[in-house]
Amino acid sequence: MNDLPAQLAQKLLQRDLANLAQRVQRGDNLSRAERSLLQGMATAPADADASPAVAGSYVELAALLGVTRRTLQRWRARGDAPKPMAEGGHEVGAWREFMRSAKLAGHCSEEEAALRLRRLQAETEEREMRLAERKAAYVSVAEVKAEWLRMTARAARVFRHKFEVELPSLLVGLGAADIQARNQRAIDEALTMLHRGE
Repeated sequence: MNDLPAQLAQKLLQRDLANLAQRVQRGDNLSRAERSLLQGMATAPADADASPAVAGSYVELAALLGVTRRTLQRWRARGDAPKPMAEGGHEVGAWREFMRSAKLAGHCSEEEAALRLRRLQAETEEREMRLAERKAAYVSVAEVKAEWLRMTARAARVFRHKFEVELPSLLVGLGAADIQARNQRAIDEALTMLHRGE
């Protein structure tokens, strides 16, 4: 299978970093692998656009390869897995070649990567929506309709009482200008009552 195209990989990493930044801004904690990845990127030279050639730890290696530490542990148990370097680092290129030649998970074609990305985005959006619902950031349409019906029924009761019960006896014998003034006051009183929730 082909390596993940560099341009697509860069887009995925940028999206991943943006998600990490949002999580930190919300006050969420990062995993060790995520923290290690960010620290590695922060200490990398400014002109290094590619991923590091050597990972300092298995945690960093797993993050660079886009797999979990548990998956990496399983792969390490295989006899054909790359061995650590003499100074203890891990060659990222050798591990990628190992993944490609052994056809291991995490290595896929551009089409498969695009489909996985779409699925992950859809799952993320769905989870964010569920989380927002739990935080009561969204209200269901049924709840909005029920509240709207309750409020309009309340407004209708207040206005009917004002204009059908209270005002008729007060308006007997008044001129047009006085009737208009009393109606305006009744409307203002009804709106004030509705605003106060009376």
